[in-house]
Amino acid sequence: MAFWEFFKRQLLIAHVSGIPVRIDYRWFFVLALMSWITATSVNPLLENFLTSFIFGLVTTLIFFVSIFLHELAHAFIARIEGIQVVEIVLHPFGGMTRFRHEPDTPRAEFRIAIAGPVASFLLALLFLVLMAGFNSLGTNILAPLCFLLALGNFLLAIFNLFPGYPLDGGRVLRAYLWRRGADLNEATILTGRCGQIIAVVLITFGIFVALGRGDFFTGFWTILVGIFLYDAAKSIIRQVNELEKLLVKDVMKLPISVAPETDVLHFVDRTLPLYRQTVFPVAKDQQLYGILALEDLKKLPREDWHKTKILDVMRPITTDYFVEADTLLSEARELMRENGIGALGVIDVNGNLVGFMQTKKVRQRN
Repeated sequence: MAFWEFFKRQLLIAHVSGIPVRIDYRWFFVLALMSWITATSVNPLLENFLTSFIFGLVTTLIFFVSIFLHELAHAFIARIEGIQVVEIVLHPFGGMTRFRHEPDTPRAEFRIAIAGPVASFLLALLFLVLMAGFNSLGTNILAPLCFLLALGNFLLAIFNLFPGYPLDGGRVLRAYLWRRGADLNEATILTGRCGQIIAVVLITFGIFVALGRGDFFTGFWTILVGIFLYDAAKSIIRQVNELEKLLVKDVMKLPISVAPETDVLHFVDRTLPLYRQTVFPVAKDQQLYGILALEDLKKLPREDWHKTKILDVMRPITTDYFVEADTLLSEARELMRENGIGALGVIDVNGNLVGFMQTKKVRQRN
């Protein structure tokens, strides 16, 4: 077990636009294997296995760059949607982009999910164009390698569109279910089950190919992909089930509150530079008075800051702006999506402000 865990350790290879890019040690085995397979397929054209292996290695590296671009497309759209990207990981069966938190809307989820397959389809078209160009030049080696890259990217896009989480198609399905009114956790579990079904089909197909058709390599590889997908889907389902048991008090932060009699100029000069928040609870003696959203301050002329109290620009407290500490986290997140501020004050049984939560941008008031 320790030996296998060693190969699952990750190696940081680059930072791209501030995003760490990592690979695990198992990737090197896949790199060598795919390079050897590619070299075997083109060796009849070159009749020199060392040269063929070099071409195979370069082609495989380009394919993994394609996988990275697939993941970078997810990251690019996520940043547009205001979601922080934690890292991109390249593993033996593809890649994964990790985000700081889930998208706030079904639309954001759909856009982030579909970006990867779109990038892979575009790369497939690019390699087809290059193949046509090399064919016209009469090259007998670059054209077939470009075809392999085009085919690889096309299959990557198609496979990722299968409707099972954590595949991109599963996230698209999750966005659809979410938009139709399903709870995000419920939609995640359902698409995770679909991912497990797809994994079982792959494993069964791999066994058939290996034993029924005698193609042991293709069958073995298909079985490995199925096992990896099943394990990933199982992990997602387990995480969601664990999250559903969490309470607000398990994840809330200490509140950084603003007194209602504070003037806006003092708040902007003294408080705002110290805390990177877009929403602040307004409280006095631990009693929650309202919510201050920076978005609302944009309407206030700067020359009025010194004579305007926070009390005059805050949003008065309503029942959808706070929860008790023992509320389920899933219920609190749903309330944050619906209340227009993407934040909640947290109170104890005596009504005292004890915490604060924020997940998204604020909608402007009319």
